[in-house]
Amino acid sequence: MDSAALPTSSSVAVPHSAWRRRLARGAGREWRFVLFAAALVAAALSPASYRRAVRRAVAESICFAAGQALPGYALFALLFGAATTHIVAVTAASYGLSHLAMEAVVRVFVVELIPLAAALFVAMRSGTAVLDRLAALRAQGADLDAGGGFVLFVLPGFIGNLFAVMLLTLASGVLVLAVAYLVVYGLTPWAIGGFTRLVGQVFDPVTAPGFLLKIALFGLAVGAAPATVALDAPRRAASGSEMRVMARLFLLLALVEGGSLVLLHF
Repeated sequence: MDSAALPTSSSVAVPHSAWRRRLARGAGREWRFVLFAAALVAAALSPASYRRAVRRAVAESICFAAGQALPGYALFALLFGAATTHIVAVTAASYGLSHLAMEAVVRVFVVELIPLAAALFVAMRSGTAVLDRLAALRAQGADLDAGGGFVLFVLPGFIGNLFAVMLLTLASGVLVLAVAYLVVYGLTPWAIGGFTRLVGQVFDPVTAPGFLLKIALFGLAVGAAPATVALDAPRRAASGSEMRVMARLFLLLALVEGGSLVLLHF
């Protein structure tokens, strides 16, 4: 056999070294995003960040992300809760499992689906708006990863999206519980004791903190992911960052949801 046809050790080492360099660059980039998210959380918790202009920007961001979205999302939650509760109740009754219908609604829709739906709603509505605004500023050469630009332009969007996810999740969860009670029990007050006892059994000392932690992590992901466009180079930000940032966000949401399922149910 011709020795020239055999691969040499140097030709095999080149692809492996290239893969190592790519992995190292990817890990370094993701670690930079983690540090950036930590800086956002630290700035949000620091009273020194809230100068007059920043307070106004934060208030406007919360009003847009949470206040303006709450009525429409509340209506969606009411309709969604009524329809799904009716379907679950009828299906459970047909199998003789009516006593499990309400527990299924609370566990599946309130604990699992409502937080994810709220996070996706905020991400597609105000998250994309924050992303477009920061990408335009970064394309113009604005310094957004440090100093005054970071606090004035990046921090308000992060806080607004974080607050919106938590507010919409909790408000819609309460509305779904209320409409589920009306659908299953009607206007009678005599089932309130059993209903509250069932809800308390679902939100036990393990599930309740895990539920709140999941909401907070969803809010952090939705708030921080669009803000990472501030780390892009101006030319890269101008070429479009929506798909890359939203893919990162969906991956984070999937990781949080998967982790919550593993921790709470196994």
